Amino acid sequence: MTGPSSVRVGAIEVVALYDTPLRRAFTWTFPDVPAAAWPPYRELYPDAGAGENFTFNTQGFLVRMPDRTIVVDTGLGPGPHERLGGLRGRLLEELHAAGVAPGEVDTVLFTHLHGDHVGWNIVSGEPSFGRARHLVPERDWLYFGSPERAGSYPHIAGQVAPLAERGMLETTRGEEQLAEGVRLLPTPGHTPGHQSLLLESRGERAVVLGDVAHHPAQVQETEWGPRFDEDSRAAARTRRRVMEELESESPLVIAGHFPAPGFGHVVRLEGRRIFRAL
Repeated sequence: MTGPSSVRVGAIEVVALYDTPLRRAFTWTFPDVPAAAWPPYRELYPDAGAGENFTFNTQGFLVRMPDRTIVVDTGLGPGPHERLGGLRGRLLEELHAAGVAPGEVDTVLFTHLHGDHVGWNIVSGEPSFGRARHLVPERDWLYFGSPERAGSYPHIAGQVAPLAERGMLETTRGEEQLAEGVRLLPTPGHTPGHQSLLLESRGERAVVLGDVAHHPAQVQETEWGPRFDEDSRAAARTRRRVMEELESESPLVIAGHFPAPGFGHVVRLEGRRIFRAL
């Protein structure tokens, strides 16, 4: 993706904020899925990986409304990221290209608290979005922020706890209405408090998935779970429910780990559900 891509949901604009690419082996990412099961999906979704490697990305989304400016997830962070060959994140560049300064953002919403979704929160010791409320799922904050897990999730101490210390962090609980046309949807499993976002305006609807799915193959293969799922059984149940709803209700789908920019629809083709990119 060479620059911000955007879609409109009625009066709401959603802009993809690409941060970094990621690349892992299919068999490492989805350890319980046989290698022989992947070829049909590599052919169907060539932009999501070829050969043995699964290609995805980290990105956030700008949700721009007449009276609200919301960033959903903040990517992997500025870097340089050693495991990506010294690559640097681009999320703030993408935000500037969309015509928004960090100080204009009034809300930062996190679908969950994994490290590739909170990376731009704190840069050089200061919050990137200094005027914003930062909304995190309460169950994720209790889970990842617990003393017994502190050593396993250093990004919490570096990128989330400083917001709490500054009084900039608020927790969300279950289904909540954030603003007119913006509603949180509980989608637990990938993490205990994982949440998606429903946008509704002028008769149009869109769902920001978060990490309900990482690869478009999971639209059909809802039992296929990545090693990143904290509760694989709960994640599979959520995925099945969500994909059935997306197929039957046909909203715009916004999926951060699908090939950028991640906009499309879940449709049925030749007996199976697929993700059809815009």
